Amino acid sequence: MTRTKTRNNHKRTAQADFRPKGGNSQQPLQDNQYRKALETYIQSQWNNQQPDWFITIQWTPAPYTFGQASHHAKHFRNIFLTSVYSCSLKKLPRPEDRCRLIWFHERAQDPKGRLIYHSHLHVSNHPETILTALDIHWIIDTKVAPGFKCLKHLHRSRDPAIVIKSWNKTHHSNYNLKDYYTYKHHQDADLVLDYEISDLITTK
Repeated sequence: MTRTKTRNNHKRTAQADFRPKGGNSQQPLQDNQYRKALETYIQSQWNNQQPDWFITIQWTPAPYTFGQASHHAKHFRNIFLTSVYSCSLKKLPRPEDRCRLIWFHERAQDPKGRLIYHSHLHVSNHPETILTALDIHWIIDTKVAPGFKCLKHLHRSRDPAIVIKSWNKTHHSNYNLKDYYTYKHHQDADLVLDYEISDLITTK
């Protein structure tokens, strides 16, 4: 997987910056610079290759930490990609040569007022691997979900575990960056890009 070392005004690497720590203690000016750096970085990914699908995943039970959400997403990612390409993880094509998955984990309040995580997945097709919504549903239903209890509500009629939408630049390019200041103390308190399991490509 390609890793990047994009630096912001504080000369911290993506590996240090883009991994949420469970809260935000930075000063307002730092917040603003940090958010701009992240937004620029994300836009560079969309400019490199615009996603085709925006997928919302409700894990069951809902994770209470970013780490738990990332763990679920990594399991999902590994089975999904190895199923698409019928190979082991070690033999997966490079992100540049296959469909790409970019992950975000967002916090929201459940009906009891607890902060829980769900995930958003941006999927970019590759010219040699064109996945339709039906393809994605089938792979998740037959390959990813079996034995994976976190996706046991795939087929409920109300609030299903997986919702797949066509990627829309207006609605989805800044989806996890909007309302950052409004909700910083109770929702989306962290910058939510999961760089460790995302297919991020270095741009020059």
